[in-house]
Amino acid sequence: MDEVNKKIIFYLMKDFRYSQRKIAKELNISPPAVNYRVERMTKDKIIKRVALYVNPNFYGKYHGYVSFPNVKEWKGEYVFKVNCIEHLNVYEVEADSMEALKSKIDDMIADLGEPEMIYFPEQTPYNPSIFDMKLLSVLKENPTMTPVELSERLKVSSKTVRRHLRYLYKKEFIRLVPIVDINSSGIIMYAVFTKKVEIAKKFFQSTMFREVSDKNAGVFVNVGNSIQEVSDKIKKFREFDPEAQLMIAESYDVGS
Repeated sequence: MDEVNKKIIFYLMKDFRYSQRKIAKELNISPPAVNYRVERMTKDKIIKRVALYVNPNFYGKYHGYVSFPNVKEWKGEYVFKVNCIEHLNVYEVEADSMEALKSKIDDMIADLGEPEMIYFPEQTPYNPSIFDMKLLSVLKENPTMTPVELSERLKVSSKTVRRHLRYLYKKEFIRLVPIVDINSSGIIMYAVFTKKVEIAKKFFQSTMFREVSDKNAGVFVNVGNSIQEVSDKIKKFREFDPEAQLMIAESYDVGS
């Protein structure tokens, strides 16, 4: 894995819908070179698959994040899970109400022990249309379907599909997530939980590909090239927030 491949992975994690032309322009290489590298990384199982992440708010549900010592795995359902190389597993879980969500986390605590972190972002549940539900049902079968393919499957115009997709992506109800073999990729994927949200947004701007935050706290997910690079960056950030929590991922996956 060279630096170009690492940067391609970063852009795909940031937004898998980035066109190869846009990535090529950012990296000053040709679009066919980007295509070849992506195909090669897919063939070599560095990019294992592409999953569709659906924000539970889309279904009118609530979600939160909780981390536990990884001495034991949670056997229940989750929306997203990250196995960390330290002593943590991080789970995103959902429920029909905030009360039910807190009750679910209480069940996890009873099974897994005291959590290292609990975070409930500010959120507003959505009431999806019947068409939106049909659209997501088809996307789950094949997350990389094009708007034209989706329109043919749903028997509507591609303009209608694009309009709905734009809205869902803009509201961050859905996201395409490349599932990368981190150990083979050579990248370091890490998250920082902090209450210094505005500082973190600026500090991690160049390395961050995912952010879940509100005015009170946030989780900022980044890509680094080495443990030393990540260590140096976190030391600098802790000058602003000594209580910032670092989580370095070993693997991750979207719940079924």
